[in-house]
Amino acid sequence: MRLGLIARAEVARGLAIQSKGFFDHMPVERVLLVKMAHPDCEVDPSWYPGAWPIEYDDLNHTLNENLVRQFLDGLDVVFTVETPYDWHLPRWARELGVTTVIQGNPEFYRHDLPTHSWQEHPTEWWWPTSWRTQHLPAGRLMPVPMPTRPNIAGDPLENRPLRLLHVQGKKAWLDRNGSQVFADALRACHTDVEATIYGLQGEAPTTELRPNVKLNVYPDGVRDRWEMYAGHDVLVMPRRYGGLCLPALEAAACGLAVAMPDFSPNHELASLFFDARGRLEFPLSCGPVLTADTNHMDLGAFIDGLSHDRRRVADAQVNSQLHLATWDRWRDEYLRAFEELP
Repeated sequence: MRLGLIARAEVARGLAIQSKGFFDHMPVERVLLVKMAHPDCEVDPSWYPGAWPIEYDDLNHTLNENLVRQFLDGLDVVFTVETPYDWHLPRWARELGVTTVIQGNPEFYRHDLPTHSWQEHPTEWWWPTSWRTQHLPAGRLMPVPMPTRPNIAGDPLENRPLRLLHVQGKKAWLDRNGSQVFADALRACHTDVEATIYGLQGEAPTTELRPNVKLNVYPDGVRDRWEMYAGHDVLVMPRRYGGLCLPALEAAACGLAVAMPDFSPNHELASLFFDARGRLEFPLSCGPVLTADTNHMDLGAFIDGLSHDRRRVADAQVNSQLHLATWDRWRDEYLRAFEELP
């Protein structure tokens, strides 16, 4: 089987990180490296030696058809995350006898909208979690595996303040990761905690603090994203919506407990759950979506509960790694799924 990959190389963008993980663990023969006109973070083209670079036309949302057809010629299957960057590409691939797989992002699925019904479908859609699958085309549930990483989490049973981590990254529509909620929750904490927030491009939430809270803020992120997780006990992510959360998976891969709202699809991503009593309907690319709205007072009380019950955090750290999809376990599943494509 000759496997192609459509990839990105921005070091702090989820689509690029997913495609890099696939490239590092699968027998990829050929890479089409999409170059954005205005990348919003550092780009590392050395991620994909020998890649075929191609410019993305961000005005017309297209790729050069001739170059794409040359890339496709001779391949058996092409894999891409969320988008082919030109929605004519699945048809070009079919004409060349190449099957296509898109690991979709449900909040950006728009083929069922009248304005986007012209877009071609891939041979198969794969979905990273079960979130909103009732609104999506039939497809395999294929979790996004993580590399096997050393356990660099803190030990919550040590006699010290609980160490909390929150990753905002590039701020998404309507504060998707609930970063301001997390920051506000620190005002409601009564126990001693040390919290760290990582933003990107100079953006990070602000809040007033109690004396019992120590807060470290890194608004420009970090060059090696794995460094974010070292020494922390639990990632707290009051995420509002989304079919996938890479920081949750990365934190679990590093041995942290992961705390998220008790709301779909977080039971597939986390090991601790807090109440999200509120429900808000947000307009997303896919249409109106019901989202989790965590009250910061509730989250502050939840954090205090973790501070008082450190064994619960330690057990959640173990569960994080036990239930994590890793490439060691899932590489063969991916290969088998590619072999079963029509």
